[in-house]
Amino acid sequence: MTEPTIIPAPDSIRHEKISPEALRVIRHLQQNDFQAYLAGGGVRDLLLHRHPKDFDIATSAHPNQVRKIFRNCRLIGRRFRLAHIIFHNHIVEVATFRTLVSASEAEPDLSSASRDAAVEMRADTPPHVPHGAFRAREGLILRDNVFGTAEQDAWRRDFTINGLFYDPEAHQVIDYVGGLPDIERRIIRVIGDPLVRFREDPVRMVRAVRFAAACDCTIEPAADRAILAMCDQLALASPNRMYEEVLKLFASGAAEGVFRHLIRTGLFNVLFADAGAWLRSSEGHAALPRIYHALHQMDVWKKHGQAINPALAWSLAFGPYHEHRAAALIRRGLKLAPALAQATFDHLLGLASRVQVFRSVIRDASLIMAAQPLFETTQGARADRFRTRHYFGDALVYLKLRVAFTGQHRELLHWWQQRI
Repeated sequence: MTEPTIIPAPDSIRHEKISPEALRVIRHLQQNDFQAYLAGGGVRDLLLHRHPKDFDIATSAHPNQVRKIFRNCRLIGRRFRLAHIIFHNHIVEVATFRTLVSASEAEPDLSSASRDAAVEMRADTPPHVPHGAFRAREGLILRDNVFGTAEQDAWRRDFTINGLFYDPEAHQVIDYVGGLPDIERRIIRVIGDPLVRFREDPVRMVRAVRFAAACDCTIEPAADRAILAMCDQLALASPNRMYEEVLKLFASGAAEGVFRHLIRTGLFNVLFADAGAWLRSSEGHAALPRIYHALHQMDVWKKHGQAINPALAWSLAFGPYHEHRAAALIRRGLKLAPALAQATFDHLLGLASRVQVFRSVIRDASLIMAAQPLFETTQGARADRFRTRHYFGDALVYLKLRVAFTGQHRELLHWWQQRI
């Protein structure tokens, strides 16, 4: 066991910035003789003078012990139980300190295939992961659901800036992993060997570029080289999980910067192979400024507290590519509106092996794209009916950004805006 660095909390951590419900939960857990801290991204954002979107609590109390303390507690999860403390319309999530499970501790009902794939870590395993972590042959962590200590919980996290704890009762920041100096220097540093940690969980590479853009940080050289060398490993990630990660990218307030990092590192080509190949062509490269313009606007909306519909986000990020695909369908005889719908539907559905986009989102994104030619209809009942469609507002936003970038159809946009 190593002694953490403990410092008085800086002025950027003020309790009025923290959920009062989270503070109450921590106080009550500590009064019952358990360790309890604010953990992870909430601490990071406070130290970086950002406004945290949520406040997670890590504790030495086991889930059933948390439930005994709080009447308003509900336990969720199968693989690893979490406690949700419910306050009216607000939920505080409480997790027990975790470490990594060893293969010898694996549950007996594992499939033979999984059991055969599990291997013991070598004797020279880096100290950031406990000896005997349960892995598959590719190095992916299969299980991460064993209770541990605060130190073990900090070391199992991905980046040093996410491995900090804050004790609001003592008003102290607790650092086991060297996150405080990295916060000061705004560096994204992997806890442990980047090659090992990215092999354990390839999604960490996407999280690294998202945090770098969102937190205005630099990815430290060893981690950056590892991403460039291992970007193909992202193909092993769960498509459902990658969909959630892409939504976080869109809503990060730094979507433009994240996209630039994804393209630079090759991660974009793994997630979106067809679109990536097109962007490397002369036509696609010429469309990049328009894509970045749309992503920048999404970031502006985020900074002003405006939520963006996922279907519109996908449309804005990939609209030029969908228009390119639609042109090929038009040459084969389709009209513009159905060609745009088909191009969008086929592309987003075809991402399923990498990013599992919801069918409802694919449908609405297809409607947003197919609606673009309909804006040219400004007469009669058809135009009136068009305004009543549920996707009209998002389609108009798409048109507005297209007009803003290209300068074309300004009078048409003005006509529709006057009739909203």
